[in-house]
Amino acid sequence: MRHFALAGVLLALLPAAGCTTWQDRAEAKALATCQDKADAEERRLCRETVMAAEKAKYDKEAEVWEEKVRAAEDRELNRKVYGGPGQVDK
Repeated sequence: MRHFALAGVLLALLPAAGCTTWQDRAEAKALATCQDKADAEERRLCRETVMAAEKAKYDKEAEVWEEKVRAAEDRELNRKVYGGPGQVDK
């Protein structure tokens, strides 16, 4: 049951970016292809593989985003401490 919930969450996240890319459509098609498998165990393994790949992609994107946020925070802190270009101490 957890796998179905995870698949639902992943499919719900696909349009969250505002539009679907060819990668999103490919992942949705991969999940649909998993449903076509006759053997229940094969279906389960297929879904788990697709979801694991999607989770890895999401984790990587989240890591990149978090790094960008940290860098922006560091730049802002440096600007506050050292001042920006053209800024004169009073």
